[in-house]
Amino acid sequence: MRLVFWEVDAQVDFMLPGGKLYVPGAEKIIPNLNRLVAEVRPGRVLLISSADAHQPDDPEFRDWPAHCVKGTRGAELIPEARTARLLVVPNQENFVFPGDFRSYQQILLEKNTLDVFDNPNTDVLLAQLSVPGKPAGDSNPDFLVFGVVTEYCVRCAADGLLRRGHRVSIVKDAIQSLDEKNGREVLDQLQSRGARLITTEEALASVDSSRQGLTNSKLKKTAGG
Repeated sequence: MRLVFWEVDAQVDFMLPGGKLYVPGAEKIIPNLNRLVAEVRPGRVLLISSADAHQPDDPEFRDWPAHCVKGTRGAELIPEARTARLLVVPNQENFVFPGDFRSYQQILLEKNTLDVFDNPNTDVLLAQLSVPGKPAGDSNPDFLVFGVVTEYCVRCAADGLLRRGHRVSIVKDAIQSLDEKNGREVLDQLQSRGARLITTEEALASVDSSRQGLTNSKLKKTAGG
C-alpha cells in the first residue's frame, strides 16, 4: 500500500480569521494539518495540495467574495501546510512534469474553480502516480484527504478521486465545514460510495504501516522472494 496525502486549499484567506473568505473554525484544525504535513517534510509521504489562484476579475467572484487572488498573501498556503521543496503546477495545458517527483516534497495544483480536476494537469499527475497496467484500486496510492471546506472543495477532490476508481480516506478531524449538518451529509454520501473516515492519529499510523510494508517488499526482492 502506498499513501499520498491530499491537502485541500489550506490558504490564508480560508484558514485564518480576517481572511477574505474565512471558514469559521478553520484555525482549529491547523494543529492536525501541521502533524500531517510534518510526515511529509522528512520524505515519509508525498503531499499533493490544491490552492485557489484567482485573477482579480475571475468569474467565480460573481458568486463568491474576492479571495485568494494570485500573488496576494491571502492566496498563500499557511506555514503549517507547506514544505520547502514545492512544485507548483499551473492551471494551464501542456505543463511538463519532471520525470522524477522524489526531489519534491509537495506538488501544488493551482485552480480557478471549486474542482481541482478542472486543472487539466490533475489527471496527468494521477496517471504518473499510477502503476502501468494496474487498475486504480489495485496497487495504486491510497489518498488521504484533508483541508477546507467540506461541502465544496473537499467534496470535489474526494468525489473526483472516487470517480476515477481510487481509494479515498477523509481525515475527519482535519477538515472544516461551513455548516455542520451539510458537512455531515456530504461525508455520509462520500462514505456510502466507499470513502473511509479516519482520524489524524489513524492517518499517522497508516504512514508507519505503509512504510513498513514497503520495507518488507524491498527485503523480499533483495532476497529473491
